[in-house]
Order: sequence, then C-alpha cells, then structure tokens
Amino acid sequence: MKHENFAPPEYKEGLEADAVCGQCGNVNPEGTLICKMCGNNLRDQRMLRMAADQLLEAENEPTSRSVFLMRALPVLAILFVLWLGLNVGNISSMLMSADNATDETNTIYVNPESFWNGSESSIYDAMQTKLTARFPNESDAENARLNTRSTGSIREGRYVLYERMGTGIRYVGSAIIQMEGDVWHYNASLMDEIEIRGKASIFDQMLSSQWDQAGALYQGDYYAVTGTALAQPDGSISLNGESSHSMRRFSAVAYHYGDR
Repeated sequence: MKHENFAPPEYKEGLEADAVCGQCGNVNPEGTLICKMCGNNLRDQRMLRMAADQLLEAENEPTSRSVFLMRALPVLAILFVLWLGLNVGNISSMLMSADNATDETNTIYVNPESFWNGSESSIYDAMQTKLTARFPNESDAENARLNTRSTGSIREGRYVLYERMGTGIRYVGSAIIQMEGDVWHYNASLMDEIEIRGKASIFDQMLSSQWDQAGALYQGDYYAVTGTALAQPDGSISLNGESSHSMRRFSAVAYHYGDR
C-alpha cells in the first residue's frame, strides 16, 4: 500500500477559543483550546460559529443580491476550509493526494496498514490475542460500568467501550491499553468488526493520537485514525475520534474492566 499524506489545516496566531463547549456544554477556563471534558476543539468551534454568524447577518440585511454574494462567498470559503480540516472526509481520495504535498514540512504521512504488518505489529498482535481470548459480554460490560472506580488518570488494562447515542449509550466493544517504554499502545475491537490499533502520547493532560499514530481495519481496508482520551472524575474515560473512512465523529466512554 502506498503511503498517504495530507496537509493539516493552518491556524493564525492569536485566535481565541470559545469557553463553553458546544458538544458537551462544559464551561472551560479562559484560553482553553481543547475542552477539558470531551476533547472538542474550542478554537475551531469559535471559528465556525463566527463565520456562521457573519453569514446570517449578511443574509438579514436589506442589500442587493450581488452585494450579499460578495459578502457571503468569503464566509462560505472559510466554512469550506474548516469543514475540510475538521472532518477529513475520504482522505485516500481527497486529502492524501500527491498534489496536496507541496510543502514537505507541513505534510503528515500516514500508513495505517503498518500497525498490522510493520515493525511494531507483533506488539498489537499480542494485544489482540489477549483481548479476544477474554472478550467481555454485555453483562460483563454493564458490571464494569456500574462499578467503576475513580482513579483520576488513565491506567493500563482492559476497558469496555460504550458509544454515545444522543442522551444514551450502548455497548460497542472492548479495548486494551499497555505501556511499552514511555509509549502508550492500545488495541480495540468493536462489535461491527472494526479493529483499531495505535499509539498515543500525553498532550494537555490527555492521551492523544495523531493521524500518523493509529489505524483501523474494516472489511479488509485500512484507514487512518485520530483521537483523544481524557480521564473523568467518575473514573470513566471520555473518547473522541475520527477516521478517514467517513466524516462522522466517534464519541464514546470507556470503563476499566480489569488488568491486562
């Protein structure tokens, strides 16, 4: 498989961020760029909100159609650029093309298949074997969820995963996390036959995986993955992620299930 690459969106220095998270409603300290509760990017949220407000103001003014278009088009352009940066839809055919790699210093190369056949694949193979050998059923998952203990941090071990569905949650799979040296490695298996492998590093008191640090295997194809994990006061872990498979954002909660 060829290496894929894409240029991440650029941000201007001095851009402020919203304090109230539009995803979970948490009120963050002034100057916070990533929501402390769910990992939502507050700076991108503010840019989208301000661009949308400008578009609405221009539409409500009694101006001619030509004047409105002159005002609206730059705003639409900003929204389009932000949409590309936030959603990263269909990276293999849109954002990973060689035409986008004009500046090597700002290009991220991804090769999600390497987590299955690369130099570190044996680490993830062993983790997957452990995970499937004692995979929790729904009853095990509910017991772990209802009896979680607050630790204030993310620790090694097994976890059950619940996807957020509006105001509710549903059990979707399990994961295992372990340290190798100073690197966090994780392997997750979901009910819809998706396997996720990756590594993470500490960023702003949360575990973070960039696009070149994780991959997903689904129906024989490999996809780049990015996401964050943030420990919550109740002992759960808030998970947020995206993949190059679609524009959909994945939001879930992990509960500690047992040691490795």
